[in-house]
Amino acid sequence: MAASKDLQVEVDSTRALIQHWRIFRLVGLHAPDGATWWGRHYRIYSVVWNFIFHICILTSFVVNFLLSNSLESFCESLCVAMPHTLYMLKLVNVGRMRRKLMHSDSLLRYLDGRLSSDQERHMINEGVALANFFFLQTGRGFFSVIVVGVLYVAISSERTLMYPTWVPWNWQTSSTSVFVATAVAHSVALAENALLVLNLCTYPDTYLILLSAHTKALAWRVSRLGHDSRQTQEEVLQRLIGCIRDHQTILHLFRLLEQSLSMTCFLQLFCTAGIQCTICYFLVFEQIGIMRFLNMLFLLLALTSETLLLCYISELVSQAGDNLLAAAYSCNWLDQPVHFRRLLVFMLLYCQKPLILVAGVVPVSMNTFLVVSVPYLHPLSVNDMICSLQVCKGGYTMLTLLKDMR
Repeated sequence: MAASKDLQVEVDSTRALIQHWRIFRLVGLHAPDGATWWGRHYRIYSVVWNFIFHICILTSFVVNFLLSNSLESFCESLCVAMPHTLYMLKLVNVGRMRRKLMHSDSLLRYLDGRLSSDQERHMINEGVALANFFFLQTGRGFFSVIVVGVLYVAISSERTLMYPTWVPWNWQTSSTSVFVATAVAHSVALAENALLVLNLCTYPDTYLILLSAHTKALAWRVSRLGHDSRQTQEEVLQRLIGCIRDHQTILHLFRLLEQSLSMTCFLQLFCTAGIQCTICYFLVFEQIGIMRFLNMLFLLLALTSETLLLCYISELVSQAGDNLLAAAYSCNWLDQPVHFRRLLVFMLLYCQKPLILVAGVVPVSMNTFLVVSVPYLHPLSVNDMICSLQVCKGGYTMLTLLKDMR
């Protein structure tokens, strides 16, 4: 009885997005209802919050990078300034594409209403659970990075901050209270930025997972067409028409997400290649302490894992599209009228185009990740190789340049 009651619960795939929009509201990017007191004063809150936690931190990282006076400080500052600049560009992109993302939410709710069986609802619930799992595990990873950074500051034999930062006062030779206040303020600001980065890293993954889940549910629905003897040919035909409309909605949702995520995904891939080379040079060729080594190593793992997760989930979307194409052949089209077969061919034509997220000119896939990270481990097609090598060429050129300068 309890099990049947659970199956009747309405599915809402957008509940996987609740924590993302809450964080965006916290950082001043998602305004509440303007009729409320909070909504009327939200713009002021947004300006103050972003100035303190984002503009000031970005300025301190960039100024510290520009003031680098050695190859070691140049590499260490670049490892922090480059990804942080990328995340600020991602933040601006979210603000620019917020309306499209909200429209994507409405499309997901529409697709939720089109679910017609317990099996389909189970697929969507699995997608929501997977998105929440990745968000939680990624959050634990970022928490570990912050913890290692705090330990680095606490254990270091000399006064230092979590990451190289320019501060407009002399905290290194000032009193202990000034240094502690500076270190605490710096750590709090970085913790807030870690929360923002967590959200910026995982919200594209959540949207893509939900898109993959709805594509999977549609594939199951299409594969069952004509196999139920209780349905008339007219009923099967109407179900096919509904599936075609749902497929058009999924394609529209995919295009919206591609428009919203394309440029930031390209910057992410380029940044990953550059940061991997810079941090690897810093860790291999520079003489640094164990805690400083671990601090930069955890940063490298976090940035690489972020790109790996994005490419893996994009691969899930592509596989779901391929499964939808196979499902169209699995339906019982032989026993259906000519009109049904013509509509099925129409759907097959749209299914021919793979659901591959393209970041600028680079396909976001596991192949691309392997080229960007370890280009000698995985063979690619000629087109993918050309596009992906353009991404990592600059990063490995930088590594060679740094090594020669040394």
